Amino acid sequence: MEPAELRRLILRHRHVGPMLSVLLAGTDARVTISDLEGTAILDRQGGAATGNSPVERHPITVEGRAVGWVEGPRPSASIAAVLSYAASRETDKRALAAEALDRYRELSLIYDLSESIGTSLDVAEVASVAAQEASRLPSGGEGFVVLRDGPDGGRLDGGLLGSILGGEPEIVNDVAGDRRASEAERGTASLVAAPLRVRGDRIGVIGAASPTRVEYKASDLKAIAAIASLAAPALAQAAAHAASLRGS
Repeated sequence: MEPAELRRLILRHRHVGPMLSVLLAGTDARVTISDLEGTAILDRQGGAATGNSPVERHPITVEGRAVGWVEGPRPSASIAAVLSYAASRETDKRALAAEALDRYRELSLIYDLSESIGTSLDVAEVASVAAQEASRLPSGGEGFVVLRDGPDGGRLDGGLLGSILGGEPEIVNDVAGDRRASEAERGTASLVAAPLRVRGDRIGVIGAASPTRVEYKASDLKAIAAIASLAAPALAQAAAHAASLRGS
């Protein structure tokens, strides 16, 4: 939790203020609440007869990490505990909101992709649409599709993409530091990719790659896996259609 967020929690939250008032009513001594850098957020001055009260210092913690301090007499421990609980709740709420937003983006992406490729029977068109959707990841990057039987399928004979073709969806945020990367792949800084699978067959790889270092996240990986699950059968159907036209 950032200092500004802790300040807002202590000074503006509609539930935290009343709780602090109740706790501070138990002492007439000076109590100071500060952020991690020591900047005072709340400094309740004590009465004239509180100079001999023992002073304690307790951390305000979120997920085991200190985000601020409460300094004062014995009630400071209770104040720190209450603020730790409130700060953790706020952090959890933000995490849930972020997860909900990620899921909304994922569903929106899936709906758009389904509508775009649902009626296409051209392999290049389906691959292009799928790559465009992969380019919409929140973390950025350029989308790509490499088919095992396509003109650039040689890229899947080894390297990172070859490993992902035979494995599971994967994030590689430091391509140059990965021993599996081929010389050509080292021109990419970060990538996230998933195999294209149809009834057990692996027909290619889809993903997003960035020439500059980015930190792809689990939400990016989930989105790529979702795109792969929709694009793979559409690509297989388009390939089968093309093969039937060649045979007729």
